[in-house]
Amino acid sequence: MITLDKLKNVNHGTYITELIPAASRHPEITAPMIASMGSRDIEGANLGAGFAYLVKPFIMIDAAHKHDFDQFLYFFGGDPNNFTEFDAEIELELDGKVHSITYASWVFIPKGLMHCPLNVKRIGKPVIFLDARLTKEASVRPGPKKTGK
Repeated sequence: MITLDKLKNVNHGTYITELIPAASRHPEITAPMIASMGSRDIEGANLGAGFAYLVKPFIMIDAAHKHDFDQFLYFFGGDPNNFTEFDAEIELELDGKVHSITYASWVFIPKGLMHCPLNVKRIGKPVIFLDARLTKEASVRPGPKKTGK
């Protein structure tokens, strides 16, 4: 399966793009992801977003960082009949303070705000994760550091 850094969604006219499944850079995310890639998909679009289905704990982002654009993170239950049924614990550091998220929620990260680590500490039931960014450029991070043996 293609990785997000090589993803090419399919345009169907000027304003509609078909989402093509892609593999996550995180081995713990085994279900295919979908992502909109901002102006890489549709000229002038200033929204990039990625959806992932989380089923096991892992550290998604290990280092604090900031962006020059606004970012929004969504965490909600994986049951399509009840998105607010949330059985997980996510730890997210925002501006030096660690927050424990144990309920369906969204997080606003204004440009310039230091954030992360992002630790998926416990998953009792699957979680849908959405990372949305207000930027014309696709924001795909490099993959996790490889450890040599």
